[in-house]
Amino acid sequence: MPMAYLSDGNPISYASPAQQSVLELFQREMTVIPVTARNIDAFRRVDIRFAAGAVLNYGGLILDADGSPDAEWLARSRDAAIQTESMLNELLVVIENECVESGLDLRTRIIRDADIPFYIVAKSRSGNTAHVAAATAFIRSLLAEHFSNYDIFIHENHNNLALVPKWLDKRYAVEYLCGKLAAEHGDIVTFGMGDSLIDLNFMSICHYMIVPNGSQIFSDRMGGA
Repeated sequence: MPMAYLSDGNPISYASPAQQSVLELFQREMTVIPVTARNIDAFRRVDIRFAAGAVLNYGGLILDADGSPDAEWLARSRDAAIQTESMLNELLVVIENECVESGLDLRTRIIRDADIPFYIVAKSRSGNTAHVAAATAFIRSLLAEHFSNYDIFIHENHNNLALVPKWLDKRYAVEYLCGKLAAEHGDIVTFGMGDSLIDLNFMSICHYMIVPNGSQIFSDRMGGA
């Protein structure tokens, strides 16, 4: 079943019957808050109703229940991004040049939301994950040899490559949000669910961790095939 759509209306994400059942269970018994790399525009194209806000842009934005950005967190992200914008611009040019010189079929861009430059993302236009892997290897070498002072995290998962400044972390946003919810409701019990290695940071501060079978976490950290 389609659950999220591209800007042209074509579906991009699907949910199996089992996933739909789990989502229905969670939404019936818990307060579900998505924690995602999606920006506001992409999040609005997700066909799931979330009534308690969201964490977007790898933790760069927190939406309140009414869909408006949390003002305190927005100011924090805006101040932090000022320090890393020139770094992202410089890396983007270097990566784009490498893609041309090496014939890598990648679309690269800086993800901006609420007028804040958050991170760089690169994806193969044709879904060629070998090109994504080649770009990842190049970037790791580049950072080690020439930009070792750049405080940045590299995240690769299939056809998705992201260069994320280390101030931008889902963990920090989830910590902040849990503090707000605890102040409002008292003691709460939290479940963190994720499929990518980059999710482990925020999942590790929750009381329980949920990992889908077949996910990157399952394959890389749990000995899955």
